[in-house]
Amino acid sequence: MAPVLRIAALVALIACAVGLFWFYRPSRVPPAVVVQPADENAWIDQLYTANPAEVEAATRQLQALGPRALPLIHQTFQDPGASTPRVKAALKACAILGPVAASAIPEVAEQLPDPTLTPEAAVALSFMGRAAFGPLRDALSSEDPVVRREALRSIGKLKERAPLDARAVVPLLIKGVSDSDSGVRAVAVTYLGIIHEGGPEAVDALVTALKDQEVDVRRSAATALGSFGDAAAPALPALRKAAADPDPEVAREAGVTLVKLQAK
Repeated sequence: MAPVLRIAALVALIACAVGLFWFYRPSRVPPAVVVQPADENAWIDQLYTANPAEVEAATRQLQALGPRALPLIHQTFQDPGASTPRVKAALKACAILGPVAASAIPEVAEQLPDPTLTPEAAVALSFMGRAAFGPLRDALSSEDPVVRREALRSIGKLKERAPLDARAVVPLLIKGVSDSDSGVRAVAVTYLGIIHEGGPEAVDALVTALKDQEVDVRRSAATALGSFGDAAAPALPALRKAAADPDPEVAREAGVTLVKLQAK
């Protein structure tokens, strides 16, 4: 039995030694991963690209930065050598940040006369809060009909987003109905319908627009009157006449509005 006991003791000793080895073996710690901080300015090169994934990532980064993105936005507007895509990215950033970017309103307004930037600048202002109303109103006196059209459209949007008092906005829309440019007139009648305030003066302006030489204006006016309810009663004769308009789309919209108003 002695040899057996010696063998058993040896096996136990070996097992103990193996256990101690595994218990006390040096742990293999993986090397630390060094995470480089993201470039806080990376968003401006991605926000105005054709790659949706890059735009989404840039938008998230911009929203996370919030006011901390403003120095780069100001710097971009003040840089005479900034490329058009970069300036458009800064304008888009102002739209995303909204009133947070209100300090950039004067710089955004300066971009309105540039035909390559007019739509983007107007859209940005429509998101930037009540203080953007003044520059947009001033832009309505521009000799460029595109500037007038986009400024008026943005005023219509800003009315709800800011919000603005209808008494400040509706007169501008009514005046736009008589603008020399049909695009401005179409925007004016469209937003009169969207806002549907202004009472008899707004309805009278839309009745005038039903006789406009441009089809888009007449069609938009016929549609807009449908949102005024009982206040549009004085427009019924003009709508009946418009229901016989030579353009089928104008005639259809006038007919739809007549049915809507007479059903009330």
